Amino acid sequence: MTSGEHDPDRFEWTSKKRPPRPPSTLPARFRLWVDGELFLVDRPTDRADTYDYSRLTGPDPGHGFSSGTGGWHRDMADHLEECRWFLWMVDPVTGHIEDD
Repeated sequence: MTSGEHDPDRFEWTSKKRPPRPPSTLPARFRLWVDGELFLVDRPTDRADTYDYSRLTGPDPGHGFSSGTGGWHRDMADHLEECRWFLWMVDPVTGHIEDD
């Protein structure tokens, strides 16, 4: 490989290479319906780079998860994806992520 050629096996990821994203226009706390389930989405003031998701419906209301943003602002599509991953992972009977 000569100087200036792109090596696809060598990739460095840094936050400086991420495209800028505008600040979130979403409130810090809101409710979100995802695939028939209601979630409370909350960005705590003491953890600005984290969102807490509480499932308000289902077999164990109030159970949920937290997700870090890595400094990125999340848009609605991001929140929908996070909640869908959670719903995909939980046992529909218990509402919890079961160990294999």
